[in-house]
Amino acid sequence: MRDRRNPSPRYQLRHEVSLLLDQDGCRVFCELKDMSLTGARLSKVPLKSIPETFRFLISTEEVVLPCRVRWTSTSEIGVEFTGEPEFRDGGIDRLWTRRF
Repeated sequence: MRDRRNPSPRYQLRHEVSLLLDQDGCRVFCELKDMSLTGARLSKVPLKSIPETFRFLISTEEVVLPCRVRWTSTSEIGVEFTGEPEFRDGGIDRLWTRRF
């Protein structure tokens, strides 16, 4: 699926993810709805507690992605990836190759 605001293809993933809000390990849980190479859409996010920048953890894939909020709605947020992913054991490669 393509979004007119984002030229990268978006893929439906439906993973539970953790948002890592600070260096002390504060985390909240939400759902990864879809993802592209440049960003993602998250739902079930407690919007009042989300800072402008944070990292999100896809624990099943052992991948942490730094990001910043691009847009919000009443139940979802869109994020843009802002740096290199942190992963081990080929986590990001497994995420993309297993789904497509």
